[in-house]
Amino acid sequence: MERLQKEGGDKVIEWLGQLEDPSTWSKHKFDPSVCNDSNTSNFVESFNSTLGIDMCRPVLTLLEGIRRVCVVRMATRAERARLWKDDDLCPKIGKLLKSISKDIITCKAFMSSPGEYEIHEGKSRFPLSLNNKICSCGAWKISGIPCRHAIRAMIHAKIDPQKVVSAWFHVSTYKQIYNYSISPINDKEQW
Repeated sequence: MERLQKEGGDKVIEWLGQLEDPSTWSKHKFDPSVCNDSNTSNFVESFNSTLGIDMCRPVLTLLEGIRRVCVVRMATRAERARLWKDDDLCPKIGKLLKSISKDIITCKAFMSSPGEYEIHEGKSRFPLSLNNKICSCGAWKISGIPCRHAIRAMIHAKIDPQKVVSAWFHVSTYKQIYNYSISPINDKEQW
């Protein structure tokens, strides 16, 4: 905010104050129950590229293109998930957790009481609560995936980081999401 004010002056700050609730545009105000740290405007571009040529067609053809994409995507994801074990993390999240775990080398954990830590990383200090699943860096709370500071504390506390990842990222949840399918329908000539 200070950088924005420096670049744009008081008018920029006033304009930001008139915007909707900060939870819709500011990462630090995101709803932590959503467990998603992604806030981009690329959704529209991604959606448009998925539709391809159907995007330029009449509304019914466009809607049929969206339906077809959804049918295939849901069936493909459900089929892929059949091979996964219910009590595992989704493969992408498992890889991400391993990647984050490699970054703990720069962190040192100091326990202040059971489940409460101060993590030192270079010159920075991060208060961290394993009991409340909160690190002062904010990443764990927003994403639902432990940050490197939390993983460092978990190693000290002999806790498996996979056990504290949000349920949104478990295979069982993924399978529930893609358990439903969209039934095939006749083309409009047969309506």
